Amino acid sequence: MEKVVLIAAALLGGYAVVYQLLKKKIERSCDPEALLGRIREEVNRIIVELNQTTDRNIALVEDRIGRLMDLLAKADKKIGLLQREGEKHEVSAKLYSALAKSKAPSEPEPEAGKDVREEVIRLHQAGFPASLISRRLGAPLGEVELIISLSERKR
Repeated sequence: MEKVVLIAAALLGGYAVVYQLLKKKIERSCDPEALLGRIREEVNRIIVELNQTTDRNIALVEDRIGRLMDLLAKADKKIGLLQREGEKHEVSAKLYSALAKSKAPSEPEPEAGKDVREEVIRLHQAGFPASLISRRLGAPLGEVELIISLSERKR
């Protein structure tokens, strides 16, 4: 019987020790100060991660802004170049129109008494383009081109 009491006492002592250990562990895990400390640590880690992510995103945005500024500068240069080329084209078109309207010194005068067909053929053989012949004689461009093509077929 002594052995039973001794075993029972040992078991009770063991249970008491386990109970005390579990009680302390539960008290530590439920301690408001410890919980608050763990929450603060977690919040601080989250803030650090957010700051790192924000810094990385800002760097990416700044890089993209820099690239965009470079592309805009290139586009501005190309627009300026196109505008200058357009101005040159307009000036040359005006000059050509003015030259076409005025009589060139080497341009032969239409002879009196000849019909339009003969005059078209004569100017074409002299090397003048159909559009200039049309303006010079006051004849429609289609008519001038038709006369030229028919005269070339006869040859």
